[in-house]
Amino acid sequence: MNFPANRSAWDKSRDHASFAVSFRLFRRLLFLNNAVLEKIGRMESALAGEYVFDRKFLSEVVTELNDLVREVVSCLGNLTGNRYLALYDRYEELAGKLSGLALEYAGPYDRSFTLAYELINSDFEELVGGKNATLSEIRNRLHLPTPDGFAITAAAYREFMEDNGLFDAIDAICQASGSNRDRSHSIGRLLDQARFPELLVTAVREELKQLFDRVGGSAPLAVRSSGVGEDAKSRSFAGQFSSMLEVRPELSSVLTAYRQVIASRFSVAALEYLGPVADSREIPMCAGVQPMIQSRTAGVTYSRNPDSPEKNHLLITSLRGSAHDLVAGRRQADRFIVSRVWPFPPLTSEIVADHSFALHKGGVDMLANGLRRGSASLTPKELAKLAEQALLLEKTFGEPQDIEWALADEPVILQSRSLSLPAKPPPLPGALAAELAAATPLISGKGQVAQLGIAAGKVVHVDQNTDPEQFPVGAIAVARFPSPQLSPIVWRAAAIITEIGGPTGHLATIAREYRTPALFGTNEAIKLLAEGAEITVDVENKQVYQGIIEGLIRLHDVEQDDYQTSKELRILRRILRWVAPITLVDPASPDFQAENCLTFHDILRFAHEKAIDALINFHAGQSGSHDVLSRPVHLPIPLKLRIIDLGQGLRPDVPVKGEISMEMLNSRPLNAILNGFLKDDQGDREPAGLGFKDILSGISKPMALLTGPSYPGDNLGIIAEHYCNLCLRLGYHLNVVDAYMSPDPDNNYIYFRFAGGMAEKAKREWRARLISAILSGLYFKVERTGDLVIAKARNLDIPRMERVLGRLGELISFTRQLDVRMRDEAAIEQFFQRFLVSVKQEQDEVGE
Repeated sequence: MNFPANRSAWDKSRDHASFAVSFRLFRRLLFLNNAVLEKIGRMESALAGEYVFDRKFLSEVVTELNDLVREVVSCLGNLTGNRYLALYDRYEELAGKLSGLALEYAGPYDRSFTLAYELINSDFEELVGGKNATLSEIRNRLHLPTPDGFAITAAAYREFMEDNGLFDAIDAICQASGSNRDRSHSIGRLLDQARFPELLVTAVREELKQLFDRVGGSAPLAVRSSGVGEDAKSRSFAGQFSSMLEVRPELSSVLTAYRQVIASRFSVAALEYLGPVADSREIPMCAGVQPMIQSRTAGVTYSRNPDSPEKNHLLITSLRGSAHDLVAGRRQADRFIVSRVWPFPPLTSEIVADHSFALHKGGVDMLANGLRRGSASLTPKELAKLAEQALLLEKTFGEPQDIEWALADEPVILQSRSLSLPAKPPPLPGALAAELAAATPLISGKGQVAQLGIAAGKVVHVDQNTDPEQFPVGAIAVARFPSPQLSPIVWRAAAIITEIGGPTGHLATIAREYRTPALFGTNEAIKLLAEGAEITVDVENKQVYQGIIEGLIRLHDVEQDDYQTSKELRILRRILRWVAPITLVDPASPDFQAENCLTFHDILRFAHEKAIDALINFHAGQSGSHDVLSRPVHLPIPLKLRIIDLGQGLRPDVPVKGEISMEMLNSRPLNAILNGFLKDDQGDREPAGLGFKDILSGISKPMALLTGPSYPGDNLGIIAEHYCNLCLRLGYHLNVVDAYMSPDPDNNYIYFRFAGGMAEKAKREWRARLISAILSGLYFKVERTGDLVIAKARNLDIPRMERVLGRLGELISFTRQLDVRMRDEAAIEQFFQRFLVSVKQEQDEVGE
């Protein structure tokens, strides 16, 4: 191999070729990212019932996903020198799970006799029963307070029954003549005589030990029934199966309680309910073993008031002590009607005063507002918390809920199941048409559908800094752009509307996961939808109306599909569990690590972030040099700029050599920056004069910021048609811009870094604070450390990208003048306010 005579030129040629390869890998990774998100969207549409699918679809989509995500991991490895090896392990584990699920393999737990709640979700209903599956879903996915515990599974039930020959014996008893009372008594004797298989005993012993280790010691237990299919709409079995409370924390007591739970499967009531021909293998009986919750108050919440389901109310009943007496109907309870609208004010109350309180004269007083003053078992704050939980559970499970809870320091959910209510009649077409004709549309025909649905509520403006816990459950979230960090808010929101973004982005997938109606890319939602206004959102028709359109809400409730229970849908739900959710939300978090990727979507998110970082930092310390690979750009100011074209960054007719004019540039990001930089109203661009004090104070700055050429020294841009990496050393300031601008907003980003200036430390930090304030008004998420400013903006469409990059160009030019004007605080404040006013004026003009 013949090396060039100029070894330095060869090194730079190699760097250029390497960067070109890296850029191609980056673009390929973006393509793959979109392809995977489109697959996920198709799967979620199938789950929502938008089209019919079969086993072949499941097998093919898993194979395609595995292939695409494998290439994503490979691209990132090549782009980063295999810096994230743990990502390969996470991919292999997830791909293996998905392949098994597509082949109907239930996974490693299908023959387990016990399973800790941390391993279970709602898709395990056939293995652990409805109560266990639902409670674990609430605990693990929704992160609402529930008891810790474990399930004794359907596999354990079958092992116990088959090992003792009980299925055939019980069927024979059920088919013989006699009453159900006699049958139940005979079956009970068989169960009392049966022995537990040793493997089952060992599994329960080990699970008990682990449970006590987790909760910090032994405690009285509840052994609760959890029949497979017991909470189905066709057969609810409400109150027919037994749960044993205050069970001693020892193996023999737990097994005795479990035997009683199994016996309740064949109680008189259950046999009557099932009928004389029911097979004993139907409704396998599982059990949940949990520490008892020592509650001061307990009760039941109906997420809609059964007495008046048409009203926007919920019903909470409560009493002091355990909920068992309430559920069994042995004691009267306090009764509260509460609004379903945040902040969930109580509307009426019926308080049952305890004996000691009733001895006092006056007992319980009726107030003018219909509430009672006295010894209520719940405070308004506790009622609001219970109401919030009820609405979250109703939204998650897609129908009104019957929730049993116990209150110690906070409400702990013991059970949640479907609440059967009379079917609502649909609105009359004429009445709905008249209501819509009279309604005032605030947004019409704009945006893209991310998740279908209709919702109504109050508008709350949100951004990446909004605390999810402070977001009112049931409100309409309105945001500028769909940051994945809004995912906790999406779960709490009745709907979400954004100004930018599309249906293939991360937040769109999260909206589909939580079944939150989502309309993205409406362009001016912040301006049109005022904070606190009541609105109705019809995503399918891309309409947002002023006020609450009752007919639309009723129509949506009537058309809500029941959860479908076909085997294909269950498999698809299980597959999506390992594909669609995103848990790696914040790239700045220390938990944002390859080994923490729990789903394919997490892998996409991680790879996307790290690919951008690799591209941004590729030429760290290189920019500013120039050689035969770069070409000078002629600008109408004394700024030396050279560019390296990675492909289509220059117009096709540009000569292969010589100086480049601005008209020859084909890089949209670079053109936008330069147009802003060259605005005529920016004033003096000559280098600032510095005092001796300023120079001395700058000596402590990193030498990397001081070793660049003196102004107007060399500056370097690495460009393509949709890409620009620009490093500008203007005087004593270092500005780095890395931007990708494409027709797909979900791929687009701007990274900006500012450092430098030779003024004294206080002035430099002051300047950085003011720069941060401006960037925050331009869609950027800003981090500042001392006088170093790092800002990122994402998901902007092309018009916004061009406007923001133009203003960024102005800001770069503008900040150079600060050293000249940094004589006193008033002068600086006035200078920055001028720029902030111009930004605000432009936003008002373009409807941002």
